[in-house]
Amino acid sequence: MVFTLRSFATGCLGVVLHYGDPAPGDPVSAQLEAARAHAHHGPSGTGPRHGTALCLSGGGFRAAMFHLGAVRRLDELGLLGSLRTISAVSGGAIVANLLADPGLGWPDPSGPPARVSGFEECVAAPLHRLASRNVRTPAMLSRLHPARWTRADSSVTMLAEQLQSAIPWWAGDLRETTRGGPVILTSATEVGYGVSWLFADARSIAPRGRIGDHRLGYAAPPPGLRVADAVAASCSHPPFFAPLELDGRTLGLVGGVPDPDAPVEVREGIRSRIQLADGGVYDNLGLEPVWSDHAALLVSDGGSTLRGQPAGSTMSRLWHLLSIASGGGKTTRLRWLHAAYSAGSVHGATWSLESPAPGYPSDVVSVINRVRTDLDAFSGAEQMVLERHGYLVTDAAVRRHAPQLPTLATDLQPPHGQVGDPFAVSQMLRESDRITPLGRH
Repeated sequence: MVFTLRSFATGCLGVVLHYGDPAPGDPVSAQLEAARAHAHHGPSGTGPRHGTALCLSGGGFRAAMFHLGAVRRLDELGLLGSLRTISAVSGGAIVANLLADPGLGWPDPSGPPARVSGFEECVAAPLHRLASRNVRTPAMLSRLHPARWTRADSSVTMLAEQLQSAIPWWAGDLRETTRGGPVILTSATEVGYGVSWLFADARSIAPRGRIGDHRLGYAAPPPGLRVADAVAASCSHPPFFAPLELDGRTLGLVGGVPDPDAPVEVREGIRSRIQLADGGVYDNLGLEPVWSDHAALLVSDGGSTLRGQPAGSTMSRLWHLLSIASGGGKTTRLRWLHAAYSAGSVHGATWSLESPAPGYPSDVVSVINRVRTDLDAFSGAEQMVLERHGYLVTDAAVRRHAPQLPTLATDLQPPHGQVGDPFAVSQMLRESDRITPLGRH
């Protein structure tokens, strides 16, 4: 057994404990070292850092609307158009893949800060329409249809169909693109090895992009794998949605570092039935694909906040323990990132639903934090509040923590003035934490 606790940033206190490591030089030791070298457990890139990455967290439509406010303000500041990469999971993946719309006009990223054209038509309006729909319940109920009983991933397949019906161009192949703008990375969790699986669009690696993970290897996306499939896989939170399944034997995956302790048949079993669940299960911030080689990292966190809970039933304790496990990974990544900011190895800013900002006092921010993370329909008021809050906290975080990033001189113009009154917002959101079994619309 190997147990390791190590700091992730220069200047942080590190403690390393090893129990039962194989002797140096033996074959098992060599395999373990190879696995460690390829594992994405910290920023280990050897080349120079360059460019800015934006990470958009998971959290259903709540996170998506919060991120819409964030990218709206980043666009006004000229930062959206200068991004090298957008890395996203779950609700964040919805926004990221709307930003892949071929109708958007992107400025030269090497030029001075400039706005992206078509933002309202290609990003804001489609997202507001999508978030007004209940795409969760039809997908979940699809398991009851006899025609889908033989498909283990029927619910996530139906979710993809729901997403495609709302965003028609997502029917296109992930491997095809004619757009400009940053690379879009959509992450899911590969269940077999418990690592991050990447859907990288065609701008990432010419000419077709790539899919895969560091355990099973990588390949170009197969024909017929839609943008909607990648987004649905990233959103398929267990146990509400089944994982998306791929047959890795037909993908042509190359590379990858197998588990040296597992029999060959285990690896082949995983490869023959690759199961992809919500990206937030492994890395809800979408940091790992970008944290080793970008000079600046901007992180928008619209995910759930772990809250205190008294002792209850066995199921409630189990659910709370799972939340602790998931939240611990996010906290560790954020601590590494903030340490890296302090050490000067990377610069940037993070913000979240909990972040204070001009506009809403702390008690209203607490109400916003309790809004459900769901793919059920969100009311117009809920959408506007989340977008406005995301806009305000993003501006405050960037101006305070990333002043070195070149920006446009622009006035603050928060959207949706009709939800600017804190008391009215508290009334609008008084039941927004409630998840209904069959949906709100």
